[in-house]
Amino acid sequence: MVWRSGAGAEAHQLADAVFTHLTADPSRPAARSLGVPVRFWSAGGPLHRHPDGRGARRAADVPPPVDLSLAERNVIVLLIDNALVGAGWNDYLAELLRAVGAGPGNWLLPFALTPNFARVPVAADVDVVDLHTLPARFREQVLLNHVVHRVCRQIGAADPVRVFISYASADGGDIARQVARHLRLETDVDDFLDAHHISGGDSFADVLDAAATSSALLAVNSDSYGSRPWCQRELLGAKRASMPVVVLDAFTDHSARAFPYLGNVPTVRWHHDSRAVLDRLVGVLLTETLRHRYFPLRAAEMCGRHGVALPAFLLARPPELLTLLDLPRNSAGGASPVDLLYPDPPLGTEESRVLAKLDGSLRMVTPTMLFST
Repeated sequence: MVWRSGAGAEAHQLADAVFTHLTADPSRPAARSLGVPVRFWSAGGPLHRHPDGRGARRAADVPPPVDLSLAERNVIVLLIDNALVGAGWNDYLAELLRAVGAGPGNWLLPFALTPNFARVPVAADVDVVDLHTLPARFREQVLLNHVVHRVCRQIGAADPVRVFISYASADGGDIARQVARHLRLETDVDDFLDAHHISGGDSFADVLDAAATSSALLAVNSDSYGSRPWCQRELLGAKRASMPVVVLDAFTDHSARAFPYLGNVPTVRWHHDSRAVLDRLVGVLLTETLRHRYFPLRAAEMCGRHGVALPAFLLARPPELLTLLDLPRNSAGGASPVDLLYPDPPLGTEESRVLAKLDGSLRMVTPTMLFST
């Protein structure tokens, strides 16, 4: 995060929001965090933020060059406000742009908090995300969405994240189309909606199965969703393929039977004609995608640092009966437990007991549990 501190309160608040979202929230130590390192470079010198909230020194008005050697891949988020435009940082930013271009794993992502952003040299070479024209209440979520999406693309496939929208046509079609329209018009996220992506003569079963098992899946949980065989198939396929899944709660009345596998994933409440809900929904989808891409990398790095063997099985979300059933069964009956690693925090005692009945040879642990033994 690069910005000029001391004059722009909004820039500082946005930088803190990125740290809290990507690394950890110091005020919620038990929350399920992503653990993506975020470092601050501001007007007073580098401010290295740690997960516990500690900071470092502040020095001169222009910070030292951003150290791109701290990571294999970097996303440099530049916050351009009036304080930065008039700070005499042009040479510093021009050098930053050259440094970013020198490495294939680097990406500069600038955001405009002022209409004067064109006076900054990077604006002539890099597309700037315009936040200043948005109402203030939307800016933080839109910025987070852009940052999380770019991090996803830096550590995974370079192509945009794609969202498969699973819905029941009887009562979820209008909502699905609203979500798809928002993705196309207001974000750089791709969507898959059957009405737009299946052509005459296609085997719709093959197309839907392929899309559901290769994309983040959004389940529009309307009153009739859980009873539709194709909706069940899409959701189960995504979970079995270890794809990110988010549920949009669009109930209006009741369901005769809730589909049991809609749980164990984030849920967002639907409200009609709400830009805030749509932006928040996009943020949750992107965050789950990042969790699924980053957790295996983070687990391997942490295990290497602690000298611990990487567990045989990794899950980016807490285990459930469905995911345990689909694990290779060659571990059953083994002489020693087989570790399954999933993100903190650990499951509760009662939930863990239910899962343990399925396979007593599995030891389900989080990083905290694994490295404390």
